[in-house]
Amino acid sequence: MKLIEFQKVGDMLSREHKISIIEGRGWAANIKNRSVFYKKDDIYNLPEDHILGLLLHEIAHIHYTTDVDLPDKNKELMSVTLNMIEDISIESIIGKDYPNAEEILTSTKGEVLDTLIKMLPTMKNISIHEKSLLYAAARFEGRGYAFGISKYEKLGEKISQIMVKKKKDILERKETKNLLPLVKEVVDLMIKEEGEPTEEKKEEMAISAGSEGNATSRQREKQTKKEIIENLKAGQGWKKGPSIANNVKFIDEITDQATRIGKQLRSVLKRNNAMEYAGRYRSGKLLAKRFVRVKTLNDRHPFTRRIVKSNQSYAFAIASDVSGSMFGGMGEIDPGSYALSSLHMVGEALKYASIPRALTIFGEYANTVAPMGKTQIRWEQLANDKDIRKADQGGTSIDRAINACTVELEKVTAERKIMIILTDGQSYLQEMKDAHKKATKAGIECLGITIGYDSGAYMDQTFSKKKNITISNDNTEEIGKAFIKILKTSVSMSK
Repeated sequence: MKLIEFQKVGDMLSREHKISIIEGRGWAANIKNRSVFYKKDDIYNLPEDHILGLLLHEIAHIHYTTDVDLPDKNKELMSVTLNMIEDISIESIIGKDYPNAEEILTSTKGEVLDTLIKMLPTMKNISIHEKSLLYAAARFEGRGYAFGISKYEKLGEKISQIMVKKKKDILERKETKNLLPLVKEVVDLMIKEEGEPTEEKKEEMAISAGSEGNATSRQREKQTKKEIIENLKAGQGWKKGPSIANNVKFIDEITDQATRIGKQLRSVLKRNNAMEYAGRYRSGKLLAKRFVRVKTLNDRHPFTRRIVKSNQSYAFAIASDVSGSMFGGMGEIDPGSYALSSLHMVGEALKYASIPRALTIFGEYANTVAPMGKTQIRWEQLANDKDIRKADQGGTSIDRAINACTVELEKVTAERKIMIILTDGQSYLQEMKDAHKKATKAGIECLGITIGYDSGAYMDQTFSKKKNITISNDNTEEIGKAFIKILKTSVSMSK
């Protein structure tokens, strides 16, 4: 999902529910101020249903959760139990407010609970009471195991049976306080089975419960919620996804152009994929049967016309410099963020136009993070901390980037193979020239984008001034425009 699409949905919900939706460090809500906070990185890395599910859940808290006075006895355990049951209740209520809301929430809930069940055995920092409540939430929705083995599974099963008996009370409650009798029954069961939590666990529960509904823009999600979201990003295998490098920012103004540029490239390719006549009418063969037309129809053009295939197939390999100097700018946004956002935009535009491409990041070493293909390239593939560190930000080896692009382009058969190298540095000139010579011998068009006129000398000597675009250090936002210019020039209408 694009940020602009998320904001449109957010604006609609904001007006309807009279709330504000603000960027923060995690997904949370402030009931008193009627504010919902979202994490920007998740907008690009989570499926659309999950994003909308998280947004609807936080809005539901503001719209339907009401104040409750909890008794002092077992207050911390009462609070976390109430939060669990209240989460189920509000999602049921808001699911009936919009045509597709229930479907979206059900889809998100299913994956969240399946992910949670996989995570629970490895979660060491939460009490058995909280584990049991989380498992009970899964069993209430029909997820989990029919016969539990672990302590928290057996206790969670008993809790879920109590909840199932009171299902109507949970899903149709009028106010949050109507859930208190059920909450007390569940808490009494947990204390009977496992005793009261330790003072340390009570303090943790109090902090967790105190942050519910009183969030700020700087507040992160609870650890359990954060881990679930990270696992949802990872897709198959339940493996935690990579973490985004802290100094990299996603620039929406650049990346949101991907669809528009992709449509333009696709329209050009559709036009070029047509067959064309070559030359005038006498350019083809003279067929004997055409003389019949001359005699009967008085046709004085008996020649056929030569037909030629006018389309060209394309493949791109693009490498972006991620060395330390790319993230040391004085401006609000570093050149490296512009570069990686532009790389993501180009990757999406070429995917839309069905053109194979490979994306590489490089510093001292070249690291191909998206091999040649047409599949979707996620933002976290380009900007994750592990791959950037693997490229080694301590140096700049442009020759290695050229060689990496050459290797990727040699994997495909295309009439035009185009390489683009983006850098703000220099490396050994002779090695750059040798790598460039090898690429050109393989039939690859080599193009460059250089940031800073001081850095452009070696790039100009290697790629030639005509094939190297130089951008001023003070104008790094032009990186996106430079990529767009290259794409439109390269994939041009056939003549």
